Amino acid sequence: MANTNITIAKGTLTVTIQTLEVVDNYSNKLFLITPPQSAANQASGPKNVKIVDLLRITHTIVIRGVITPGDDDSGVGSANSAKDDLISIYKGASTAGGTTTLTYDEDTFNGYIEKLTVTEKTGKPSDFDSSPTIYPEVIGYEIAITFVEGTTV
Repeated sequence: MANTNITIAKGTLTVTIQTLEVVDNYSNKLFLITPPQSAANQASGPKNVKIVDLLRITHTIVIRGVITPGDDDSGVGSANSAKDDLISIYKGASTAGGTTTLTYDEDTFNGYIEKLTVTEKTGKPSDFDSSPTIYPEVIGYEIAITFVEGTTV
């Protein structure tokens, strides 16, 4: 599923992430009840754990990708403005509550960005020809996002 663009939006801001890797995680919070064991019944062997399944399922999407110039809301901005838009979405995008919308593989998920890591990626000096001063901006940012699907309480 990698190498698919993901769109993250909240309020008036939208950022496109060119994915390198996308991992869907599903977890179910089970309640485990361990039966009591005493010296008197140890000879009968261990007792099986009792499990209560309340279907408390959490869906998280872990995204690793890059943003480059033109991935911001305007579609023509710098990689830096795309990074700033993504950080603004993470911080709430100046809106009162509400979820963030993630569009991936033609599916739309509503939820929250739990964790965001931004790593600046510059090119090799040889990529800048003989005059690196005409390339004042970074080439792009590598992004790592943990997105949790859910709704507002």
